[in-house]
Amino acid sequence: MAPQRPLKSSKKTLQVLRPKNAGKKVQKKTPAASNLASLDNDLPDGYVLSQHPFYRKFRESLMVDREPQFAFYIGAIKVTYTRGIAAFGKGTMKVAVIGGGPAGLATLRFLARAHEYFPIPPIDVQLFEAESEIGGTFSYRVYEDAELVSSKYLTAFSDFRLPEDAPDFVTPQVYVQYLKDYATEFAIWSKIHCNTKVQAIRRGTDGVGHILTLMQDGFSSQWACDAVAVCSGINGNPVMPYVEGIERVPTVIHSSRLKSRAQFGKDTNVFIMGAGETAMDLAYLAVTSDAKSVTLCHRDGFFCAPKIIPVPQPMGAGPSNEGGRPNKPVDTSVASLFDTAYVHPKLQKSQLLWMYYDQWIKKMHWLISGTEEGPDQWVGQISTSRKYMDSILLCKSDKALPYMSAGKRSSSWANRVRSWFMNVPINDTDGKTIDVVTWPESIDKNGYVQFEKKLPNDSSIPQDQLKPDVMVFATGYTREFAFLDKDYPCVSQTNVRGIYKEGDVTLGFIGFVRPAIGAIPPLAELQAQLWVLRLLQDKFPKEVPNTRDPNALASYDLDYQIHSRGNYNFYETKRAVDHESYAYQLALDMGSAPTITYVMKKG
Repeated sequence: MAPQRPLKSSKKTLQVLRPKNAGKKVQKKTPAASNLASLDNDLPDGYVLSQHPFYRKFRESLMVDREPQFAFYIGAIKVTYTRGIAAFGKGTMKVAVIGGGPAGLATLRFLARAHEYFPIPPIDVQLFEAESEIGGTFSYRVYEDAELVSSKYLTAFSDFRLPEDAPDFVTPQVYVQYLKDYATEFAIWSKIHCNTKVQAIRRGTDGVGHILTLMQDGFSSQWACDAVAVCSGINGNPVMPYVEGIERVPTVIHSSRLKSRAQFGKDTNVFIMGAGETAMDLAYLAVTSDAKSVTLCHRDGFFCAPKIIPVPQPMGAGPSNEGGRPNKPVDTSVASLFDTAYVHPKLQKSQLLWMYYDQWIKKMHWLISGTEEGPDQWVGQISTSRKYMDSILLCKSDKALPYMSAGKRSSSWANRVRSWFMNVPINDTDGKTIDVVTWPESIDKNGYVQFEKKLPNDSSIPQDQLKPDVMVFATGYTREFAFLDKDYPCVSQTNVRGIYKEGDVTLGFIGFVRPAIGAIPPLAELQAQLWVLRLLQDKFPKEVPNTRDPNALASYDLDYQIHSRGNYNFYETKRAVDHESYAYQLALDMGSAPTITYVMKKG
């Protein structure tokens, strides 16, 4: 068993270990409350009495679950503790936040400053991050030339923006620095514990409260609290689907381990497995590396929606805004007014709006590029059964697209006429291409890929002659919470807006929804606000009543989940949502969506 010691923190904590001065004469009687303050000053570093009366605070500050009865020292004071008397839910509220990414930091901030907005005592909230610094996947799963697929306008938190001089799409390094600046701005560094892994969480006595088992620098400790926010992110354990004969490929890695072009090697045949944003980024890295060929494999196509729609060229005269500003980011052009906001619930829940968006997007793409998929996407089409905008997770990385479409564009008379009137710019690929094929069924004894289903128009190379040297699986991650005891609900059971399970608000999952087009951090910020509000209403019903401001709309249910089509249900598997609808739903639930009358009065 690992040795036990308290957490490292800038804040003094109660230590359940015998201090150096424990050899002094022991006072058998627990000191009176009036003497506690003076005793605090005599304690060595790491030992502190935080609140009176002593036993109440100690029960809430319990860090170690040992024998049924054990003794510990506070300075020279010996105290005997009998397990089972811990009383959660009284005195100072304690909350644990797991994960130091955007979701965790936003949740920490709202909890740490809740007493500034409600008449409640300060909350003792601590954030535990397993890695050596905050930032989550933006710090540790980053590759060469990476940049965010959501714009700085949407990705930033509501009251702390990215710098004005930052590009529309920042690098992960810039975003991590932004998160550090956020922690500084709201003074939450002292509550962040890096290099601290949460190994287990179990219910407290009689199912009340939660006890965390933590590992820090090889030392194990436990921390008891009233509530837990799981903010560990959607990028958990890497997934690598098995392909028969995969052992015959010389190099097989997951995208989480690929950092630079050099890893593709020289004169190699590279296979990118997957068709999401990471797969597209890595395909671009591969085709601009020293690799001999690049092939991307997909299961049922993809729909590419570039972060910025290219400015079409009218009548072959060159870009229409040459020397001017480019188009604005797509994620800033998604309307919510009279779409999700201030729309009759029956209309919002109907298919009429989705039918309009579906036809608008497809026809506009065809007008400017000749294909209904992403602009200039001539390969990797989605099957007809699910090619509908209410069921698709859009791929917002498009650097690889010109290499995929090279040589595949229609040469029909109709397309030539259309492209003469208007067409997106065609980027020069210097003769390089990316082949797009279906998912391989197996790899034969000679190392060649075999396919169950062939799409001959997708590949310029006969599919029986594809022999990979390097295979990169950009196939995502599973959401696993091995640290949660078996009696806890999982994400799929969070029936209150995908945040917590009804009847157990003390365990929240923040940051586990994925917008079809949008950004996770601002949605996580709203999730954190709603969860903290419901938690406080449960803990402090008198101080934080569940009432609605007269200028706020009453809550009602919106249709915010991405729909299921063609045997694909991205809400069930990825918690996929429509960004604007989900954000408005959370605002309605919190009572922060103003009435149209109130908005008009404000001008």
